[in-house]
Amino acid sequence: MERIGEIISARGNRLVVQFCRGDECGSCHACEGGQKTTEVTVFGQGAVGDYAAIQMPTSTVVKASLLAYIVPLCAFFLGMLLGQLILPANPNLGAAVGGILFLAVAWGIITLGERKRRNDPRWHPVLIRVIPRDLRDHPKKD
Repeated sequence: MERIGEIISARGNRLVVQFCRGDECGSCHACEGGQKTTEVTVFGQGAVGDYAAIQMPTSTVVKASLLAYIVPLCAFFLGMLLGQLILPANPNLGAAVGGILFLAVAWGIITLGERKRRNDPRWHPVLIRVIPRDLRDHPKKD
């Protein structure tokens, strides 16, 4: 997945690139709480005002989506099911407690794994190319 954004900060080899939310997003508000812009820090050379093409491998985006949405949802439903089985006298209470407990455990496991992923370059966006500011009105895609 490749996106083009504007470099808003350049310090050494660290660039902060700002993206406007795409039209394809509509009114979902899932990413960044529905903000109109998103910032990403990448390593490379560029100047403030230039455009930067940033890429994140599609497989990484899919894995991140699974971790963020599917794993917690499955954990919640599994917890609800087991909670009902453990507390047959009050299945609603069992489902609520089991769902919340399994959701908390899933969140904890994902959070612990996040520390490892944060240091893994495969989970970071990569600068593909810089488009100079004089080509600003007509950024080219390869």
